[in-house]
Amino acid sequence: MGRTIPIIRLYDTLIVSIQIELSDAVVLGLRDDLGAEIAKRKARGLVIETSGIDIFDSFIARTVRDIGRLASLMGVRTILAGLDASMAITLVEMGMYMDGVETAMNLEAALEALSTGKDAAATARGALA
Repeated sequence: MGRTIPIIRLYDTLIVSIQIELSDAVVLGLRDDLGAEIAKRKARGLVIETSGIDIFDSFIARTVRDIGRLASLMGVRTILAGLDASMAITLVEMGMYMDGVETAMNLEAALEALSTGKDAAATARGALA
């Protein structure tokens, strides 16, 4: 079976733009695919772009957090981009912390943070000022 979600390589960064409904099997496959791609491509950054997701349940959130931890253990900085307000509220209400994963408003802010080495949230605040 082929990869369901494409993993795009841009220089030393891997970009995953999720534009489909995620099932448990798909998100676990993504985790495994990303682990292999990080090792194979010697990535330094990973952006998981989520603006196309309608449902971000606790299992998906935990798995994304685990992807960030996995990537961190492999020396890769992970930024979750494009969470909408309702998903962020749900994560807070569930008490879900995305340890090991930075967040950014969008893909552009995430890529800028990776290229400058600055914190993704600080980069976004600077753009708003």
